Amino acid sequence: MKSAAPIKTDLVLVGGGHSHVQVLKSFGMRPAPGVRVTLITKDLEAPYSGMLPGYVAGHYTHDDIHMDAMKLAGFAKARFIHGEAVGIDRAQKQILLRNRPPLAYDLLSLDIGIRPDTSGITGADEHAIPVKPVATFAARWDDVQRRALTQSGPRIITVIGGGAAGFELILAMAHRLRTLAAGASLDPKAFTFQLVCAPSLLPSHNARARSLAIQALTDRDVKLIVGHRVIAISDRSISLASGEQIASDATLLTTKAAPATWFAQCDLPCTPDGFLALRPTLQVTDDDDIFAAGDCATVLDHPRPKAGVFAVRQGPPLTDNLRKRAQGVAPSPFIPQTDFLTILALGDRSAIAARGPFAASGKWVWRWKDRIDRVFMEKFQILPDMNTGAAALDDMRCGGCAAKVGPKPLADALTRLGPAVANAQIADTRLEDASILDGGGPNLRIETVDYFRAFWNDPYVFGAVAANHAMNDIFAMGGTPTHTLAICTIPHGQSRAVTEDLFQLLSGARSRFDAEGATLAGGHSSEGPELGAGFFVSGSVAREKILRKSGLKPGDKLILTKPLGTGILFAAQMRGLARATDIAIAFQSMLRSNARVSQIFVEHGATALTDVTGFGLGGHTAEMLQASAVSAEIDFANLPLYPGVRDLANGGISSTLLPENRASPIAIEWTPGSDDASAAILFDPQTSGGLLAGIPPENLEACLAALHAGPAPEACLIGTVAPGPARLRVV
Repeated sequence: MKSAAPIKTDLVLVGGGHSHVQVLKSFGMRPAPGVRVTLITKDLEAPYSGMLPGYVAGHYTHDDIHMDAMKLAGFAKARFIHGEAVGIDRAQKQILLRNRPPLAYDLLSLDIGIRPDTSGITGADEHAIPVKPVATFAARWDDVQRRALTQSGPRIITVIGGGAAGFELILAMAHRLRTLAAGASLDPKAFTFQLVCAPSLLPSHNARARSLAIQALTDRDVKLIVGHRVIAISDRSISLASGEQIASDATLLTTKAAPATWFAQCDLPCTPDGFLALRPTLQVTDDDDIFAAGDCATVLDHPRPKAGVFAVRQGPPLTDNLRKRAQGVAPSPFIPQTDFLTILALGDRSAIAARGPFAASGKWVWRWKDRIDRVFMEKFQILPDMNTGAAALDDMRCGGCAAKVGPKPLADALTRLGPAVANAQIADTRLEDASILDGGGPNLRIETVDYFRAFWNDPYVFGAVAANHAMNDIFAMGGTPTHTLAICTIPHGQSRAVTEDLFQLLSGARSRFDAEGATLAGGHSSEGPELGAGFFVSGSVAREKILRKSGLKPGDKLILTKPLGTGILFAAQMRGLARATDIAIAFQSMLRSNARVSQIFVEHGATALTDVTGFGLGGHTAEMLQASAVSAEIDFANLPLYPGVRDLANGGISSTLLPENRASPIAIEWTPGSDDASAAILFDPQTSGGLLAGIPPENLEACLAALHAGPAPEACLIGTVAPGPARLRVV
C-alpha cells in the first residue's frame, strides 16, 4: 500500500451516503496530493434509496441497488474502516469508534443518514420494521416476503407514514406479493395492504399528484387510512389515537426521521429537532473543519425536505469545498433549488411525475425514472480502470503473506548460506515453524519472527491480523506466546499522521497480544514508502507436548481449520473485483485466534501440526510430508473456501506468489489433471490462515466436534496420510 506523497491532511468521511459516494468517486478520478482520504462506514454496501421501491417490487436485484463501499474506497485510494462512529472529540479532533481506538482527523465530513423516530409509538421498536436506515431494510423485507409466502405467514401488511417512501413501498409490496402468490399456491386476494398516514397523504406534493396517488391506491386495492395518528403497535394490531384498533400482521415504519443520538453528546451545533446545523458551505456553524451532508443535517439558511435528491445534489459542492478547505481556500456557499422533480413508483412499472403544479402518470414515467436511476448507479458501480502503466503494475504486487519470498529462492539462498554456528541449546528446526531452544528444564522455548507489507490500508485491522499471523507459528508447535517485539514501517507524513498510523497499528496488534497474555515488550519503527509490520514472538511449550511437522503416520487424518483463499481475495480486491461482503467474511476468520485450536489438537493426540501461510496448503502439506517421509491424498472437493474465491480463481485471479509456490519440493499428482484455478487455490498464500493437523483416525470425530463447538467452525477433514515416499495426491 504505497503512499504517493507525504500525508499532510487526513480527510475522514463518516458514512457511505449519497453525497460521500460522489466525494470518493471524485478523489479517485482526481487525487489531491498530500490529502489522505479515509472512509468509516458500518455498511459494506451503500444502497440507493431511489431504487428501493423497485427492489421491493421485484424489478431490481440486490446488486442493482447497491454500491460497493469498499470498491469505491479502493478506487479513491482511500483507507476503508468497517466500523461505527459513536462520537467526536472536537478538542482532540478525533472520531470515537465502537470497539476500537479513536481515529484522528484534520477534516471531517458526516453523511450517516437518519433513523426512524419511534418515540411517540409504544411497541414500535419491538414490533415494527423501520425503513430507515435503508442499508438494513432490504434484509428485513426479504424476511417479510419469505414469511408472507408461506401458508401461515402474514396476510395483512401495513405501512405507517404518508410521505413518498410510505406510498411507494406499500404499492411495491402489494405488487410483489400478489405476483408471487400464485407460484406459492396462495390466493392473491387473501392479502390486505393498508397505508396509515396523518395528517394527509403526500403533504409536500401538489393537489394533482395527490389525486393521482389516491387513484393508484384505489386501482391496486390498497386501503388508505388518513388523518389517524398511530400511538401503539403490537405483533398483530395497530392502535390509533382515536381509540380504534386495526389488524396488522406485519407493520413497516416510514415515519418522521430522527438524527443519530450521539450528535447531542458531542457538543455539535444542532437544530431544535437534533439535526446538525450547517452553513450554506455545508460546514457546521461553529467549526470550519467539520462538514456534513444528506439527511443527517440541515442547512439553516436553506432547509429542505429529508429526501435523497438533496443528498445527491450536495455531493459536488461538498467535494469542491472539502478540496478547498484542504488547500486553505475559503469554501463556497451552495444554494439548492426550491423546485424539484419527484417521481413516485407505483409498483407495477408505472409512476407519477410531479414538479411544481405539474403531475402526470404512466408507464413512460417509470421508464424515465428507471433510466435516470440506472445512469446514476453506473457511475459508482462501473469504475474506470486506474491500474494501468508500469507504476500501477508494481503497485499490484500482493501484500500480506503473499509478499513472501517464494519457497525455491528461499531454499536456494539458505543452501548457499550454509549452516549457522553450532549452538547446543538450539534444536534442528530446518523444516519447523519456529526455532526451539532447549535450556534443560521441563519447558522448551520456541521463537519466531514474521514481517510483511500491508495488504489492507486500515492500520488497526492490519496490525491485529499481523499479530495473529505471527503468533500462529507458536500455536503450530502447541505452545503459548509469552512476549513479543514489533518492527513497523510507517508511510512518510507529518508528525501527527505518522504518530496516528503507528498508534493505530500497535493498538490493533496489542488487542490480539493482550487477549493471549503476551506482552508487547518493545520494538523498532522506521518510515518508508508503504505500511508494513512484523513481530518477533517468543513462547514456551511443555517438552512432552511439543508438536512438529515431522510426526505424521500412515492412516492419520488431515484436518484444516480455516477456509482458503485470502491471497486470491486480496489480489482481486486490489483490482476492484472482490465483493466487500466476501472480504468482510475473510477478516472475521483472519482475526480469530488459533490458540484454542492448537490446544484441541494437543488434547486429541495430534501427530503433527503446522500453520498454512505463505506457501499455501499445497506447499505446507508438502513440508509435512517431506519431514515425515510419508505421502497423502487430499480430497479437493472438501477444501473449505471463502465466499467468492472459486469464481475469482475461475476468472484467472491469483496471488503474485503463485508461480513460485507451484514449484513444489515433492511430487504433486492430480487425479484427474488440475486446472489453473484449482492450482491457484491449492497454492494460494494465506495470511493468518488456519492450522493443518494430522489426527489419529480413532480421534477424528471427537476432535472435529470440539473444533466445531467454537474455535474453528469451518474445520473439516481434507485428506488421509499414506506410506511414503513423500508425494501428494489430489483427487
